[in-house]
Amino acid sequence: MKTYILLISILAFSLFLRTYRASILTGFYFDQGRDAKIIWDLWHQNRFFLIGPTTGIEGIFLGPAYYYLIAPFYLLGGGNPVAASWGLAVICVLGIFVVYRIGKDFFNPSSGLLAALLISFSLSLVQSHRWLSNPTPLFLFSALAVWLILKIVHGSKSEWSWLILGFVLGISLQFEAASAVFFLPAVILIFLVFRKSIYWKIKSLIHLAFSFLITLIPQLLFDFRHDHILVMAFRRFLLTEKSFAPTDSNFLLNRLKFYFDSFSSVLTLDRLPAIIILLLLVLFTIAVWRIIPKKSLAVLLIWLLTPMAFLLLYQGNYGYVWSYYFTGVYQVFVLLIAVILSHVFFYSHLPFKKGLVGVVVAYLLVWNGFHIFNYLIANADGPTAIMLGSSLAAVDWVYKDTGDQPFNVDAYVPPVITHAYDYLFLWRGSTKYHLQPDRNIQSRLYTLYEVDVPHPERLESWLTRQATYATPEATIKFGGVAVDRRYRL
Repeated sequence: MKTYILLISILAFSLFLRTYRASILTGFYFDQGRDAKIIWDLWHQNRFFLIGPTTGIEGIFLGPAYYYLIAPFYLLGGGNPVAASWGLAVICVLGIFVVYRIGKDFFNPSSGLLAALLISFSLSLVQSHRWLSNPTPLFLFSALAVWLILKIVHGSKSEWSWLILGFVLGISLQFEAASAVFFLPAVILIFLVFRKSIYWKIKSLIHLAFSFLITLIPQLLFDFRHDHILVMAFRRFLLTEKSFAPTDSNFLLNRLKFYFDSFSSVLTLDRLPAIIILLLLVLFTIAVWRIIPKKSLAVLLIWLLTPMAFLLLYQGNYGYVWSYYFTGVYQVFVLLIAVILSHVFFYSHLPFKKGLVGVVVAYLLVWNGFHIFNYLIANADGPTAIMLGSSLAAVDWVYKDTGDQPFNVDAYVPPVITHAYDYLFLWRGSTKYHLQPDRNIQSRLYTLYEVDVPHPERLESWLTRQATYATPEATIKFGGVAVDRRYRL
């Protein structure tokens, strides 16, 4: 009973950390505005879709699962992006519960609880779970995949495990291909390594393949209807551009440094403590290697190391690799740490074991707790603060200032395309103010512009152009977002 009370408390507080002040702190930029406009058209224009967000690779699109996943939240929230943010937070908390079950079922209950605690209080993971973007749900679906794989490896005879695994793997590819594409070789390798432990049936493999292929139907239909644009893009990416190829030692060293920075940031952003903790974990692993369940440990290690091995050779998309590429393995990384610390604490013969483990856990909780607190109370009125709270305040001011008078809007954002403000005016104008920016030229013009720290000269040039045909009458700032009411010359 105490275990479940503690677990519920951890999950409840985890949800709080991922939703507190979401109406202010949620990032709502280019991608979020683009996605919200597509969902708006789904509910108001019945525009269904076969593909989802674009990837960083030209011509390759994800499947539509993310859009259909967040669409109900937008509907329930009346178009409010905060509702979708809350929905993704709940999905991530469910993922934390699944991580707990993996630890409990295949290691010990303390491993599951500690993993849930460390994930819940990780600054990096709290911020990523508040990201209103398509990689975020992968946290849950990756955890589900690992849980099902472990069940199969440990001899489960349930056909549902195979059927659901195929579906989860396919849907994961629609959330973030750069992460989930490596799930497939990881699964194949795990099944080959543990082939003698698995209860093989032809029907099980058919269920796995069938449920996986079903998830590809929308993209296959889109590809067929558009002259195989996706297939040609994949072919160009893999063959013509040779995106995976051996490279020089400097490239490998930089990639390894990137790995260290990405994974250590899940624990702490301070370099020296991160190095000390990881060295301690190596020593702890040596001390408890013989008593950790090997089969379960090997599955987690294969899942963690497979994408890292492939990405050592990855040079596509101009060589860019981002930390969110590991969205599907961060939870396994933390679970491995929790398993090691738990076994050291309860089963090892190391001197001062409880003190050492206690210091590591206490440091991680205190460091992350302090920085999460500062993050959650961040001032939305700061000179460079650009978030949903500041952007929405600017849009609301325009509507309150103009009353029922017709007006035009022009906006400047550093990524150039103004999807975010297009959606905010569409949503607020449709649901609260019942007025949209006029398509015809009006004398009243509102210019919204975000501070452009890297390139202030671009913003200055834009404002200079605005001054050639519209005189500013009033200016108000909301954090890093400014609004001018202008009168056309």
